[in-house]
Amino acid sequence: MIITALRRAGSLLGDGRRRVLPALLLFAILLVGPVGIVQAQDLPERASVSGLAGYPQRFSLSCESRSAVDWAGFWGVSIREKRFLNELPRSDNPDAGFVGDPDGEWGNLPPRSYGVHAEPVAALLRQYGLQAEARRGLSWDDLRIEIAAGRPVIVWVIGQMWRGDPVRYKAADGSQSRVARFEHTMILTGYTPDSVIVVDAFSGKKQTYSRRAFMASWETLGRMAITGGRPAVQEPTPEPAPNPTPKPSPASLPASFSHRQYLPLVFGPGKAQAAEPAPRPDSYRVKRGDTLLEVARRFGMGWQRLAALNGIQYPYVIYTGQVLRLK
Repeated sequence: MIITALRRAGSLLGDGRRRVLPALLLFAILLVGPVGIVQAQDLPERASVSGLAGYPQRFSLSCESRSAVDWAGFWGVSIREKRFLNELPRSDNPDAGFVGDPDGEWGNLPPRSYGVHAEPVAALLRQYGLQAEARRGLSWDDLRIEIAAGRPVIVWVIGQMWRGDPVRYKAADGSQSRVARFEHTMILTGYTPDSVIVVDAFSGKKQTYSRRAFMASWETLGRMAITGGRPAVQEPTPEPAPNPTPKPSPASLPASFSHRQYLPLVFGPGKAQAAEPAPRPDSYRVKRGDTLLEVARRFGMGWQRLAALNGIQYPYVIYTGQVLRLK
């Protein structure tokens, strides 16, 4: 419809239409937006994401790790805050890794104890199988699109939604980053025309702030965020077709085995028997470092089914020594 209207407008321009029509087309694209992209007017006036539970951070500067593991828990991946914090790379540049002591004083600037920005956190979340992307320069409508689609967003703000003062910082290797005192993270879970709903890593509780205060605070570090969501679905690896066990030569038989001990294990009547794939056990005892997602993958099942079998609900935490039903 738009193209037809522009052609008609071009026909009214006479011989100059070849020069004017491309400009009109460019104006239309800028005005309407690329085909297939959700436009602001298509988004709901208000939206929220339910089911994300928050917990207070364990260390004075571990807000990013707390937000990350709460966000991961929403998508069914259970990670302990201290483990996530320990696995983050260390650096004097927050764009490359965690700066300083997690129990250091809040409000410093690098290279003193500070925290970490979005890129290292997103990279570590991807190692846990999540689709996490570090973003900068997002708009209000970008956030609305995520929330309306049911995807909470980790956002970098200042303190309790304070307006901050950005500073350009140069690390020892010459790299530069944008930093600010009282850098902090929260998880955006809802919005209205005039307000935002967030889960604060400091308290683990939901809080409501004015949209104006949020936008000013979020702007300080360049509207930085982590978006994404559900772990990538991996097709189960098909079991290879079993091959008949080759007949060993006498020289290959272990010296500790007699013919009576060894031969019945390999040979039967007629042809050698094909090895049966190992059946899934009835249960599994959780070991240190296991996650619900890892256990489910190990036994070829979806984490949602494993959680349902064992009555595990959000935030999908499992414990060392816990016995999980697999059938």
